[in-house]
Amino acid sequence: MQKVVITTDSGSNPRDMSNMLPCVVTDSKNISYYDMKKVSNDSKRVISNVEVFDRALTGERFHTSSPNINDYLVLMKPYLDDGYDIVHLSMGSGISAGSVNASLVAKEMLDDEYGENRVNVIDTLSGGSGGTVLNDYANSLVKKNLTSEEIVEELEEVKKRTVASFYISKVAGFVASGRAPNVAILSDKFHFRFRVDINNKGKLFPKIPPYRGSINKEFMKFVKTFINNNNIEEYDPNFLALVTTRLEEINVNEAIDYINSFDYFNKDMLKKIDFYSAISSYGVIDQVGIGLIKKK
Repeated sequence: MQKVVITTDSGSNPRDMSNMLPCVVTDSKNISYYDMKKVSNDSKRVISNVEVFDRALTGERFHTSSPNINDYLVLMKPYLDDGYDIVHLSMGSGISAGSVNASLVAKEMLDDEYGENRVNVIDTLSGGSGGTVLNDYANSLVKKNLTSEEIVEELEEVKKRTVASFYISKVAGFVASGRAPNVAILSDKFHFRFRVDINNKGKLFPKIPPYRGSINKEFMKFVKTFINNNNIEEYDPNFLALVTTRLEEINVNEAIDYINSFDYFNKDMLKKIDFYSAISSYGVIDQVGIGLIKKK
């Protein structure tokens, strides 16, 4: 029986960091850190998403970059030595081409050493909450004892049915990062709340018009857009993710109670998880990502 392991980078935001390659976070003093987990023997320190968030809220700006090639080798080589094949889920190229490119360079290096197709790279065309549900799905295929080739074939199809959307209550951090839509510049002044989706090319785009109202009320409208009596059975009940930053006005438990009221989704999937430091660096309080997988 073929042994397969799923690895990810921080763009996939997995529930378990064991096989995640963290991004590199660089602060305003040009000091570089690893995002929450030490993976190499170089000089980078580890920084938590909590510390990044706290410092970002004071106005400090961080830069993030994909893992370096050695980080891939440090994580993957022991698995290859132990006879595993690897399926790597990369942050979508529409958001971070660097993550996909670094993954492919590492694959080529490992192909030369271990033979072709021991390492497989999936451009998820997603990130955050979408990456979370894809990672969950990939690990479910491993548990079914599928081969790496079968897992890759399945994931290339399933990623097209993955829904990833983000509710952003205040966007100052995104404006500073350059990732916010132009209309968002005035959003905090006029109390706009944004829904930002990842489209089928893996790019972020805002839904217009924005929400306008109290943060939690508009958040619940956002949740009910995706999960209601008219559409709930479109989704696979075993895969749902709610990924959050620090929350002050959003009541995620209200959303979880609402979703549970349908008695449809696997309740184990409804435990909220935190975005890692790449998102925390924006310092955006009250942000939630939702990830779902549509049925065929």
